[in-house]
Amino acid sequence: MAKQSINIGSVPNDGTGSTLRDAGDLINDNFNEIYTAIGDGTTLTSGTFLTTANTETVSNKTFNTTNTFPTLSITADDSSAQSISLGGSILFTGGSGITTSISGNEITFATDGSIVTETSSDTLTNKTINAPDNTITNISNSNLSGSAGITNANLANSTVSIVADDSSAQSISLGGSILFTGGSGITTAISGNEITFSTDGSIVTETSTDTLTNKTINGPDNTLTNIANASLANSTITLGSDTLNLGDTTTTITGLSLDGTGTIDLTGSGSKARFNFAGFGSLPTAATYEGMFAYDTTGQRPYVADAGGWVRILDENSSVSAHSDVNITGIADGYILQWSSAQARFNVVENSGASAGFAIAMSVAL
Repeated sequence: MAKQSINIGSVPNDGTGSTLRDAGDLINDNFNEIYTAIGDGTTLTSGTFLTTANTETVSNKTFNTTNTFPTLSITADDSSAQSISLGGSILFTGGSGITTSISGNEITFATDGSIVTETSSDTLTNKTINAPDNTITNISNSNLSGSAGITNANLANSTVSIVADDSSAQSISLGGSILFTGGSGITTAISGNEITFSTDGSIVTETSTDTLTNKTINGPDNTLTNIANASLANSTITLGSDTLNLGDTTTTITGLSLDGTGTIDLTGSGSKARFNFAGFGSLPTAATYEGMFAYDTTGQRPYVADAGGWVRILDENSSVSAHSDVNITGIADGYILQWSSAQARFNVVENSGASAGFAIAMSVAL
């Protein structure tokens, strides 16, 4: 039945509302429906009523199969899943080496001793340990020998390769032995984990004091220091007429001749050098010594070298005819020099019409 309402009219006592009997009947119908819904029709049921909005805890209630209940979804490591309805059961089963037990609300998973853990002490049998993926530490020598140890056949690298300076090589199995043998002048000794190589005194070392006999020391590959002159077969050097001990210094060298393509650079004052030659024919090739000064002691004439030959240097005793542009052929008393532009030189001509005094003046001017 839907809810029934009493008509109360528009204003009090307007005669349009429900009669008292009709109103009472409506009220009774509404209450009867409520008492029937939440009671036995006469008395309301005691307790707290459940609604879709409130949260309550119920006990000793029976829900039939027409109701819908939530489920619990369980997913395993292998991605398999199972949904279990509320009220259903979950069975925890231990696998290989694992047992399960429940006490109250606690579920315990335990190993039965056959599983290796980080803290357990176990002896592994018939197992393969991949070296790149694992780190094995604290292995003593006693763990590497005997039937309980790791044999060479089970190791990826079971030998040690030893290579000598001469490129000879030898592979030695782990657990084998190495013999250190001293060669000529060398002895060996072992104490604990230390191997000592010693010389017997016949080998020259950096700190030893020795006398070498019949030995050849290659100069470019070695440095010799503190060698006294007395220890050298040749301890002097001769320059010109002077003999100098190695290590000496000198500022003057007597009788020294220099040749080649080098240069001489002297800035001191008072320098002296002779450039005299006996005759013009003794002069060296001018093109080779361009710019050189030379003096002909036979002809008593100075020269300077040019690429085209020796050029005579005029001095106070030189005749005017020494000039290439002066021709004195046929000269006589009273003659004068006259320039010829056609011949580009001075020629001798007779001084006709000029006074003696004028000629003398011209001669002086020349």
